[in-house]
Formats: sequence, structure tokens, C-alpha cells
Amino acid sequence: MIRIVGIGPGTPEWVAPAIQDSVKQCDVLLGGSRALKLFPDFEGDTYQVSGDLSGTLETLQRSIEQGKQAGVLVSGDPGYYSLLPLLKREFPKEDIQVLPGISSIQFAFARAGIPWQEAELLSVHGRSLDLLPLNIKRTIGILTGGENTPQAVARYYQRYGFNPRISVGNTLSYPEEKWLNTNAQELMNSAGDFANAVMILYSEESKITKATSFPIVPIGFGIKDEVFIRGNVPMTKSEIRVQVLAKAEITASARILDVGAGTGSISIEAALLAHRGCVYAIEENPEAQELILQNQEKFSVKNLRLIRGTAPAALRDIPPMDICIIGGSHGQIRGILQEAPLVPGGRVVLTAITLETLTHGMEALKSLAYEDIDVVSIQAVRWKGIKDIHLAQAHNPVFVISGRKKTS
Repeated sequence: MIRIVGIGPGTPEWVAPAIQDSVKQCDVLLGGSRALKLFPDFEGDTYQVSGDLSGTLETLQRSIEQGKQAGVLVSGDPGYYSLLPLLKREFPKEDIQVLPGISSIQFAFARAGIPWQEAELLSVHGRSLDLLPLNIKRTIGILTGGENTPQAVARYYQRYGFNPRISVGNTLSYPEEKWLNTNAQELMNSAGDFANAVMILYSEESKITKATSFPIVPIGFGIKDEVFIRGNVPMTKSEIRVQVLAKAEITASARILDVGAGTGSISIEAALLAHRGCVYAIEENPEAQELILQNQEKFSVKNLRLIRGTAPAALRDIPPMDICIIGGSHGQIRGILQEAPLVPGGRVVLTAITLETLTHGMEALKSLAYEDIDVVSIQAVRWKGIKDIHLAQAHNPVFVISGRKKTS
């Protein structure tokens, strides 16, 4: 039998009596040096676990072959980012008993005095910060570690223009415990040592806003053109918008760049689809800029950032993006593609209404070694009812060109 024992935050007063009793029944005890010190009266064999997990697995295998009961001490709770998945995979035929402990996440939420049953729980220890949602809809608990310190998490959010409220707990339950209530902007420049930290990121507090005359708008795919606030700025029609967004392959956490955003119709729908990510809308026309802001307010979109300027110059300080959508380019398609901070494997989608723009777009994508290049030509025809007949209203044909940035 293998017992996976959760020791909680790691101090004696938080080790439950049931855990103490279970450890006494073991013949072999494996754990880190601090974990083993919690059981000074253990009479069996002890093995200190290091970063080399192969040695731990070999020790367990020998103990099993010798008919011994082995206990593996893990910090926090075995069911939350511990060795449990590895041991179940490596010893599928063994009887594995799991003894729960208090996780550092649970301890942090208790310190903050807030419930955590609806929180999103994540770990960035050894994982990319890109998995963190930029648009925080609910409270998030985060385990940190390695190079992904609390300061690094804060810098990540600040880089994309977000400044969530944050609580940081370090070495919780120990005499040197540190608890900090701050925000991303303050935390990113903190010189504090948070080597054993857990974070809580809070969603934006709901605010009572002034009443507006805006109707309730749909939150979905293919929003009707008349729902958007429009001026004298050309707007991508819904039939084309749907195709562009489909070709972009937007995921919930995508980071999207919309170059030549116009009224913001694509930016708005992209932000609604990427509800955990963000959209950067690049626009040079002052009237269009104001329309983007008005539509952002109408649709209550929090994860959209308007960048006033002309591409490609306006792209130089944009953080890494997963998708680049190009509407207006002013003949600068190649320059935009070169300057856009698209990650390897990222998607690009551009529209063209002239053969010349189509040609320039295809040439630019090919010369920059984009892959999976695809072209679709669409001409939408709407049929307008006049009395008892319907007449065709043909829109200009539009080319939708898409591709993927090479990965190496």
C-alpha cells in the first residue's frame, strides 16, 4: 500500500491527529526535509525526496516489493498539484490511500476571509503565464514558483493593461508569514521575497453605472449590424465579420490584435468570444476611435484596449498576440505583418476589397513564410422586402485571407 499524506501548510499544529496516526502505520516514509521533521518519533525508515523523482519512484518500488507500507508526504493537499497523478500513473495496480491536508490555496482564502467554492484555481509553477485569464470574471487562486513569482504575475497583467487587486501570502502558518494586499502595479516593482507564495486575484467589483438609453445587446457570434453604434466610418458587415472571426479561430483566452478597427465591430465580437483574453484595437481615425469607445461601453466590454495610431508604427509596444486581424492597412500589409508581435503559430486574417490588396497580402504572407495560407471570396446579397416582393441588395465582394505564422 502507498499512503499519500497531505501535511497541510507544513507546521505541526496544522497536522491533523488522523494524519499522525496514519503515518505511524507506515514502514517507510518519504518526503522533503521539512516534512520529515514533522514526525520526529517515526520509527521506520525515512528517505528524503529531492528534485530527482526517479529516486523516489525506485524507493517506492523496492518498498512495495518488500511488502512494506510506504507513506509519501506532500505539502498542502495531495489532490491539488502534488505527486498524486504521477504515483497513480506509475503504480496503477497498487492500493493508493489519499489522506487530505489543508492546501495553501485554502489557507490563503481563509486568511483573506472569503469563500473559495466559486473561485478558479491555477498553478503557474513550471507553467506559462499565458494560461492566466487576463479578463478576470471571478476570483482566482494561484500557486507560484520558480521564475513565475508574484512580481512576474503582476508584470504579466500590467503588460496587457490590467491592474487587478491582489493578495499575496508567503510561508503561510510559519512565524515568518507575510500577507500583502496590493494591486498589480504596486506588486510588480516590489522587492519583497515571495519564494513560497500563493496569490489571490480579485475580479473587478461590480459598480452602479448611470442609466443609459442603450438596449440590452446580444453577446454572441454574428451580431446584427444595426445593433452597433455607427457614424460615417465603414463597418465590416456581419456576413464578412462572421467569416473573419471563424478564420481567426478565437479561443476563450486568446490575445487578439485588430489593425484598422474602424467602428470596432470585429474588436467587440472578438472580445466577447475571447472573454478570458484581450483585444487591442488599432485605429488612426478620430471619429472611428470614438465609435470604438461608444460600442465598448454599449456592449460592456472590459477586455478591449484602444490604441490611437497608425500601423505599423503603433504596433511597436504591443505585447505578444495570438491572433492578428487586419482590416485597414493603407498599403502597409508587409510592414504590419513584420511588426505585429504575433507568437509562433499565431493566426493572421486580413480582408481585401481590391485585387491589388489581395495580391499584396498573398505576396507578404508567402515571403514571410506563413503556413496554411487560405483565400475565400465572399459576396453577400441581402434581399430587401418591398411590399410583396424582395429585391436583391448586393454588397461588394470581399477577400478573406488567412494563414499561420511559422513556428520555427
